[in-house]
Formats: sequence, C-alpha cells, structure tokens
Amino acid sequence: MPSVATVPAAPVVGAAASKLAALHATLARLETMFPPRPQPAPQPAPPPIDPAAVAARHALARAHSAYFDARAAKYVLRDDYRPQAGRFAQLRAAIIRCREAQANYKAAAAAFHASPAGAALQAARARYPIF
Repeated sequence: MPSVATVPAAPVVGAAASKLAALHATLARLETMFPPRPQPAPQPAPPPIDPAAVAARHALARAHSAYFDARAAKYVLRDDYRPQAGRFAQLRAAIIRCREAQANYKAAAAAFHASPAGAALQAARARYPIF
C-alpha cells in the first residue's frame, strides 16, 4: 500500500473546487484590506549592568534588613515585663544594636545615593514627582 506522503493529491473537482476558489478569493480580499504589518526595528541592546551598582544595592538591602531585625528585637524586649535581673541590660544592648544598625543603614544609603544607580534613581524621582 503506498504511503500518503508519496501519493499525489487528488485534483479538486466539483463543489470542492468552487469552495476552494471562494476561499482563495476571500483570502486575497482580506490581504488587500489588511496589509501585513511592517516589522519593527530591532531594539538596541540594554546597557551592561554595573557590578558596583549591584553591590551598592545589595549592601543597602542587607543593611536595611539588619536594621529592621534589630528594631523588631528592641520592640519585643521593650514590651516584655518579666521580673528578670538582666532585662534592662538586654534592653540596653538591643537599643545599642539598633542604633548601630541604623547608622550602618544610613551609611549604606549614603553610599548608594552617591553611586550611579542612586543618581539614576534621583533623576527618575525628579521626572515623576508623585513617587
């Protein structure tokens, strides 16, 4: 038995031929009504990512996380009223850790805003004052 791929297609006759001709006419009419869209020009490659900017962002994120954790630990100890001898020493240590973390965060924020990524952020903020 011959394969379907090797057998030539049967000629279209009768009603099928008229349907096929009508289909081709409809397709031709649609092609004139809706021409193909022009292909957009290729976009330029994005600028390379600066490793120093990435490092500044990561340092800022780590400092923010450490500050957030130290502040949460301070608030937990502040609301704790156990009759324990070293409670005030723990609270004082938590306050000192929170202040150190806050100072580290301020330094990381200053370093980030001095970097090119911080300058780009400030330029974007100037363009869109809502944010």
